[in-house]
Amino acid sequence: MDLFFTSVTWAGSGLVLFPLALSISSARVLKGRKADALLVSGGLLGAFLLVHGLKRLFARPRPEAQDLLVAMPADFSFPSAHTAQAAAFALACAIMAGRDVSTAAGLLIWGSLGLSALLVGISRVYLQVHYISDVVAGAALGVAWVLALNRLVKWVVSGC
Repeated sequence: MDLFFTSVTWAGSGLVLFPLALSISSARVLKGRKADALLVSGGLLGAFLLVHGLKRLFARPRPEAQDLLVAMPADFSFPSAHTAQAAAFALACAIMAGRDVSTAAGLLIWGSLGLSALLVGISRVYLQVHYISDVVAGAALGVAWVLALNRLVKWVVSGC
């Protein structure tokens, strides 16, 4: 399990997600799907900015742990940035992809992306770098931000 969770936690890292979001967004722009590009890139960037602002506001110390499998991050604990970013990215991609596929494929995409985000959150607790409440708050923040952004993008595209 150690190797699994030390690997899966990277799926919530900005080092992985920002280049991926840029690639997906660029491809969507080239296909004339600017709203999708905005949802994916804006979803991730907004979650990143919100979570790091809240970390400074709450300034919650990280859990005290011994024998860590990963280096303890230098920033504050609440809310979990990896989880917020994974949740925002997964939901934005699921919304985007769900528009273009059948119901069965959509369910598979939503389930796969949701499971990925869930595993990132679990990994943060397993690796002892976050409390459960950090992960729950991070997931809620990522989801809420993307839902709000999706509504805003739809409103703007429809002509306000």
